[in-house]
Amino acid sequence: MLERLQALAIRFSRLGPFFALLAACALMLGVYVLLTSGDQSDDVALIPAFMLFTWAMMARSFISIFAHVPAKALRDAGFWQRFKLAVQRGVYYGFVTLFAVATIFLLLSSWQLSSVWRMMY
Repeated sequence: MLERLQALAIRFSRLGPFFALLAACALMLGVYVLLTSGDQSDDVALIPAFMLFTWAMMARSFISIFAHVPAKALRDAGFWQRFKLAVQRGVYYGFVTLFAVATIFLLLSSWQLSSVWRMMY
């Protein structure tokens, strides 16, 4: 599974700067809306900017973390080398779990926020 995620992260690695730029633009838009809005009717772009920022940061984090997964240990490697690689790969399995939970949370939050945004505007 880690190899598939690594292949996916490597395939999309050239989009990493785009996601970082997208997140920065969304953050600037959100800050601009907060600083210039006088009332609730001026906050139209706040929820979409927040959602765009979180999804772009999630994509950028995925690419940067999973692009460098250590390879599986070879059978002829020493005990400490195999142990070290197993611990490193275990950390990445922890990242997979965190990303799965965060993705589910972001999906639910995006659904709820988009519902609120549609009702308000």
